[in-house]
Amino acid sequence: MVIKELEQLGSKQSPYKRSIVLIRHGTTQWNVEKKYLGHTDMGLLPDAQEELAQLREQCRELTWDTVYCSDLLRCRQTLAHIAPQLIEQAKFDSRLRENDFGQWEGLNYEQLKDNLLYRDWIDDPHKVTPPEGEAWKTFAERVDSFLYEQIWSEHSHENSHKTLIVTHGGVIRYMMSRLIHGVGFWDTHVIPGQAIQVDLEKQGDHWLGRRVDFPYIGL
Repeated sequence: MVIKELEQLGSKQSPYKRSIVLIRHGTTQWNVEKKYLGHTDMGLLPDAQEELAQLREQCRELTWDTVYCSDLLRCRQTLAHIAPQLIEQAKFDSRLRENDFGQWEGLNYEQLKDNLLYRDWIDDPHKVTPPEGEAWKTFAERVDSFLYEQIWSEHSHENSHKTLIVTHGGVIRYMMSRLIHGVGFWDTHVIPGQAIQVDLEKQGDHWLGRRVDFPYIGL
């Protein structure tokens, strides 16, 4: 499936639309220490409520047709801080987890920079896998599985649909590269506690996507 920029919309409007908000979890201690944090189940810093206060206010009056969240603690806590009323509605999905960095979990660049395999991974993460970690192909396939099932499938939702996804930085970067034509994995910069909105519209066989300002929500 090819995802193209939402630039060809003209006279013929599609009945199938999606408005997706991607939220990266709040800050953890390993984020502060610039350590690789993948599947390690670490919670947020004690000041998370203060850090996420603005996002909580932005989400206060918003409603969602579906809410998805990584099953890791830092994402669960983020959702609880910004929209506690959505906890019962949320579907916790392990496919939304960050990439698993294996033996490099809890280490930072300074600790790894002299490791030749690490340097090869930095140069080409598609071909090199961290020891006991997750291959890029496996990571991409599970995130694509989520996108096809929950976002792109015409049978998953009827017509217009608003979706909230609380997940991780790497997942958001990958999703943006799949949702918007011409956007590469490293083209999206997302900090802890940030929300990014993407509007999608079905045109023929393709979903066309564009990034829009949040907290605008509309279809």
